[in-house]
Amino acid sequence: MNCQQAYQLISAAVDGELSCHEKEKFFQHLAECTTCTEEFNDAMKTKLIIKERIIRFTAPQTLINSIMHLTHHCAQESNL
Repeated sequence: MNCQQAYQLISAAVDGELSCHEKEKFFQHLAECTTCTEEFNDAMKTKLIIKERIIRFTAPQTLINSIMHLTHHCAQESNL
């Protein structure tokens, strides 16, 4: 794996979305490349900062019900 390939996988790696094969190759590359390791570490830090500072709100049940109704209705129309 080269730096360009590793760079394309950083976001997926941060989110834990790599396949076993991709993960193995990605972390092998990081073991040999300080530049990509720094990029990955920065991305991990950014994710943690966002996670710590984000304010989460619970959607009102009426909104949830409305969305569920609309998506169910659209799914039924797709099956026709």
